Amino acid sequence: MIWFGNLAKVLRLPLPQPALAVGDENTRMEQALRAVASHAPQLEGEELVDALAGTGWVDRATAARLLPCFRHFDRDRWFAESLRSLSLKGPTVAEEFRNRVGRVVEDLTGNARVEEVGPEEAVRFTLGDREGIVLAYPAVQLTIGGNAAKAIEAAVEEMPDALVIVARNFQDNTVAQLRAMLDRTEVPGTLVTVNLLLGLRATALRYQPPRERVVDLFSLGRPLRTQDVAKLGNRDDD
Repeated sequence: MIWFGNLAKVLRLPLPQPALAVGDENTRMEQALRAVASHAPQLEGEELVDALAGTGWVDRATAARLLPCFRHFDRDRWFAESLRSLSLKGPTVAEEFRNRVGRVVEDLTGNARVEEVGPEEAVRFTLGDREGIVLAYPAVQLTIGGNAAKAIEAAVEEMPDALVIVARNFQDNTVAQLRAMLDRTEVPGTLVTVNLLLGLRATALRYQPPRERVVDLFSLGRPLRTQDVAKLGNRDDD
């Protein structure tokens, strides 16, 4: 699980100083909800209350008292908007972006962990005897080169059942670049934009398809398409 331990370390948030935690309690409660939802939208009950208090915007008693008044707050939608925004910010937010992509991978496959792959960290997942590696980049028009190429080479050496590359979007030649790197390796490389990754998450949360079908999509060996995401919600295929 990616969610564990001290909130400040897990969320990697600069907790507000008392002088900065201004505004009425409803305003501060919404700030706390946004902070938690950006990183851990899955939290419920006492864990959510603890996380809200851990942001520093509200104390625990206030969080517990006000939470029922914020039923309208869509944590999944805020998480998606936050991830889209983060995907535009480049290498300075690489670690945070990777961790949030890991949150999505955990929702989709049931487990995720961040570990080193070559010169970079990546999200790993397992489902039964199938293993996958997800390389995540907060980049627009991603092309493969530098450390990304080295990370792909290192991942290929492990012969995963799925190699997934996530970015805001990709240059037109990235498909050919990846295909050339994976030629004769039998490793399926799948390009996934942030919008389609979030589409997968939303569809999976709504329709609860077997996780094997998600891993099948991660193993396509080509860019993920909107039609692929739509099929995930088709119960007739189960």
